[in-house]
Amino acid sequence: MRDILGAKVQKGEHKQINISIGYLANGLELTIPLHVYRGQEDGPTLLMTSLAHGDATTGFEIIRQTVQQLDLNKLKGTVLAMPCLNPIAFEWDSRNTPIDMQNMNRAFPGKADGWLTDRLAAAVSPVCDYADALLDWHGGGYGSAINYVLYDYVEGELGERVKEMAFNYGLEILYNGKPAGPSYQYEGSLVKYMLGLGKPGIIPEVGTGMGLKIDIIESSVRGNFNTMKWMGMIEGKPILPKKQYLIKHRPLLRPSNGGMFYPICGPEYLNKWVKKGTVIAQVRNVRTMEVIEEIIAPCEKTVFMNMRGLMTKVHPGDYAYILGDLSTAEVHEND
Repeated sequence: MRDILGAKVQKGEHKQINISIGYLANGLELTIPLHVYRGQEDGPTLLMTSLAHGDATTGFEIIRQTVQQLDLNKLKGTVLAMPCLNPIAFEWDSRNTPIDMQNMNRAFPGKADGWLTDRLAAAVSPVCDYADALLDWHGGGYGSAINYVLYDYVEGELGERVKEMAFNYGLEILYNGKPAGPSYQYEGSLVKYMLGLGKPGIIPEVGTGMGLKIDIIESSVRGNFNTMKWMGMIEGKPILPKKQYLIKHRPLLRPSNGGMFYPICGPEYLNKWVKKGTVIAQVRNVRTMEVIEEIIAPCEKTVFMNMRGLMTKVHPGDYAYILGDLSTAEVHEND
């Protein structure tokens, strides 16, 4: 028997644990689901999480497909799956928890007597004690697409493990520099908390709210099994691309003007590159219908890591693109 949060799980068993947060104002109990998949043999434990941000839904499907394909008879160790960390944010399709407008991925390890978001984080954090490594999905939302691995730069042996984990996940594009967001730090993230425990964790920034020419769900499901292979949980070697690119320069582009956003480089350009100076999008004023802003590719080889790929409304300062410069990337070649 293995004890997970007081629940007994036998070898070869799948068990769902519902972690209680408390009762909402409407009288319904708020719980966070934890699925435990224990293999027939002992071994490492991998934790997979998604939907800390309620609008980043692709990670849920990646986890669902992964556990559907798990063969517990061949698994050495345990997979812990938490497909919906923030049910309230998911219900409202909101990045932040609507009740207190806090960002769950800046709240870890949380506070059991804090705001609701703090309490959600405090309920999730103890699960990290059972895990040896963490995959935490983020990204996506209507009209956008994102596909790369984000990992923290960490010194020493742990840093080497994190880098190995990131590259063995198997996506072509990786980044380990400063955040693109307004805080310019990852403090309070679930991965940062895991690293503080001395354990490796990475963020597959994988998500889409539109049709794509590449199957980013399939490549991330493969990435999950690559991670299990790397950890020694299943047989085989990770399936890797011929080349992987560690981006060193990652510009974040936001329009200075609001209006209607028109991508010139659409969804087919995700993880592709264009030359510096290419017009990649326009913003039109909804009163005059005239183009009031053009967004220009800033790098010698501008690769699209995150993109707004549909005609959508934009406000000044909204996310448009997270880009990378392939010309200055660190190239890793695989056999």
